[in-house]
Amino acid sequence: MCDTLCVPAGGGRETLFAKNSDRSPNEPHLVLHIPGARRDPGETVKCTYIEIPQAEYTREMILCKPSWIWGAEMGVNEARVAVGNEAVFTKSKTKKAPPALTGMDLLRLALERADSAAQAVETIIALLEAHGQGGNCGFDHDFRYDNSFLAADPGEAYILETSGKNYAVKKAEGPCAISNRLTLEPFAKQYTEPVFSYFARAKERRCQVLERLAPATGAADLMSILRSHPLALEGREFARAGVGSVCMHAGGPIGDHTTGSLVAVLRGDGPATLWVTGASTPCAAAFKPVFWGSDAPPLFTQPEDSLRYWLQRERLHRAAIAGLVDIAALRARISSLEADWLAREQALMSVEIPDMAALHALSREAAAQEQALIDDFSSEDWRELRGRGGYARYWRKKNEALGKKQV
Repeated sequence: MCDTLCVPAGGGRETLFAKNSDRSPNEPHLVLHIPGARRDPGETVKCTYIEIPQAEYTREMILCKPSWIWGAEMGVNEARVAVGNEAVFTKSKTKKAPPALTGMDLLRLALERADSAAQAVETIIALLEAHGQGGNCGFDHDFRYDNSFLAADPGEAYILETSGKNYAVKKAEGPCAISNRLTLEPFAKQYTEPVFSYFARAKERRCQVLERLAPATGAADLMSILRSHPLALEGREFARAGVGSVCMHAGGPIGDHTTGSLVAVLRGDGPATLWVTGASTPCAAAFKPVFWGSDAPPLFTQPEDSLRYWLQRERLHRAAIAGLVDIAALRARISSLEADWLAREQALMSVEIPDMAALHALSREAAAQEQALIDDFSSEDWRELRGRGGYARYWRKKNEALGKKQV
């Protein structure tokens, strides 16, 4: 389960893009810098399950990805193209199909090869037609599905929805969002599988997003959307599951958990800014500024470093569930830090030629301040969850397994 949203600017000015990646709660979410590279003729690339011909040049990327899958849930490349994907439930036979390209593989391949949102969509379609989609995408259970995609660049955005090798495409004419169901008619009417699509509660989440997205004007607005809960969950986020929540909380028989979040500001005439949690549960995590060339967390070059970073923050989340964290105090400190980072980033980006050294310094300072926050609020007793209900049993089981399976 996921939610991806975008405010395309038009005219090559500035596009806002964001996504919550909703996965298994124990599935590590990595934030990795992948350098660009020239490839030898005839070279192939091993994706999650299959090997395909490699491109002559693969673009530099920042990826937010599950630890065990070759592909990614969302990311941005050097051409300032961003892509996010969603699981969708359709009438195709993908669930029974042999392993092929996963939706996350298709996303990463598009970012490797595309210099625009339109080309990203064209790339995914070509790869889908050539290789198909399929294979288990679940971390600790078998989970197979088709995919929809939202691709954006500084000037425009596109929605691509698929069912097997069938697809529909629409250019976004304004603020847009995709979730875990088909939306493009008549494609959606023809291919939607109704039962899973209903219980994913994607229609509810997408409506929540679109209602708040129309007036959104900056990164802070998109962060707020990614952190949002329906009124029934507010104040009880760490005591019950919330599959109908944009900031998704696990703990029930169905539904996933927001394991990582990204907000991207894609500028046509300036550097992109990525705001990344590198942590689960954005309602209790800080979005840190990341710039091209950044060398500070939450961005890493080595998966094992990103894994340690995510696990430390996940233990803080588990301590919150156990009632060992003052959530109000944590959120207040996050809000204060982010307000400062947002103001400083805006000031640095307001000049004709932004000072990249100053932007990188901001990224490093934000990383240090957020680490101090994590150290202050963390608890060594994060496993000590009491209670007899199903929610407590669910999280005790997850706590016991956290970190034991990574790939």
